[in-house]
Amino acid sequence: MNIEINRALVNRRRFLQGSSSLALIGFLAACADRDGSQGDPAELTGALGLLLGSHMTPVETAAQTHADETNVDLEIEHVSTPDIRNVLTNAFMAQRSQWDSVFLTAEVVQEMSERQWLTDVSDLLSAHTQRDAFIAGTMTAADAGGQYLAVPWNVGAPIMHWNKNLLSEVGLDPEAPSNWHSQQNSWDTFVEYAKELTGSINGRNVYGFTDAWADTAVLHTWGSLLQMHGGRWFDDDGRPIFNSEAGQEATQKLYDLLHTHEVVDPAVTTYTWVFDASPAFLNGTRAFFFTWPFMAGVAADPEESEIAGDNGFAPQPAVETSASVDGSEFLAIPAFAENTGEAERFLEYILSPEVQKEIAMEGWATAFSDVNLDPEVLEKFPVNEAVVQSYEYPVDFGFSPDAAMWKSILADQIHSVLTGDADISSALDEAVSQIESERSS
Repeated sequence: MNIEINRALVNRRRFLQGSSSLALIGFLAACADRDGSQGDPAELTGALGLLLGSHMTPVETAAQTHADETNVDLEIEHVSTPDIRNVLTNAFMAQRSQWDSVFLTAEVVQEMSERQWLTDVSDLLSAHTQRDAFIAGTMTAADAGGQYLAVPWNVGAPIMHWNKNLLSEVGLDPEAPSNWHSQQNSWDTFVEYAKELTGSINGRNVYGFTDAWADTAVLHTWGSLLQMHGGRWFDDDGRPIFNSEAGQEATQKLYDLLHTHEVVDPAVTTYTWVFDASPAFLNGTRAFFFTWPFMAGVAADPEESEIAGDNGFAPQPAVETSASVDGSEFLAIPAFAENTGEAERFLEYILSPEVQKEIAMEGWATAFSDVNLDPEVLEKFPVNEAVVQSYEYPVDFGFSPDAAMWKSILADQIHSVLTGDADISSALDEAVSQIESERSS
């Protein structure tokens, strides 16, 4: 497998001299210099190495500012999100880390922790998590029995987006969906709206709903529905219990959208991510869309969207409750980091109110409601209100060290129901059986 990792380092001194990148030989030399001879890693050594996602521009900007202010010699590498698991595994298997803080997705935090590759950051986070403004649900992936494994740098869970103009054209209240998250059984209202919005509208073929259901993407909405019905992924001992009545109801609702009500774009089973489903929503032929909050900004941009000015957004509808699945991203300190003290000082800087607002002003929601709802931030990114509201409801995504394994198994069984190859109860029981077998092998 070819792993795409940008190994160009951003060295603070060369950055200040205007150099755009370092050659590979510079990278190797830097690694050779970091031989553990700098003393206690908790000391402030004056050196800091970061592995950041290629999308983490505000964090990189903050890191460079931090380096200027503290005279730290900064080195940054970039990695793409799909490659993060392989890159870290390959590095940490050797019990070494050229990085002092690393980017983690919610999907991989527990896996890295189980392998004892992460440093406990509970003390670092303690003062921040005790604030009323801290959004506790953003830590579902990084909380191991009260032990915090990583620091959230941006947060978000899928919410509901809709085309207000389409609703108005068929005589539906375009503002009503804003409150569905607080109304029990509003899922049924959502379905009725979707029915009204499926068909020919002004000469265009419209579907009431679109989503991404291919591969494990189907678990975003399925997992939301599981929790809307009061269900859980696992019991307190980590055993799968999603083959419950709640899990069956969640599966039935997906099946009904596709086959019974026929309100969902049938191509959703081929869409693996947001940008597969978004074109039809943005061109005005899909009424509702469950996806990540950033879509609100895309839909509001007249250069990207035909529905600019007509897009609504709110947390997802409710059955017993509204719900979603967390997709927060984190910064962690590897257990093998050579400059732990500098990493801790950097993460404290990232958590400062000033930097949190800078991150929010670049369009990334943070783990602090007061930052997200700051008038200046909210004026620029009104979707943040829906982001904060979405975390008032369950957002668990069944985070576990073996999530990649069991999510693939469960998604395959859900797809077997959607294609008519299995009944719901048997499919979910089979998923549990396969997962337990994998865990015991």
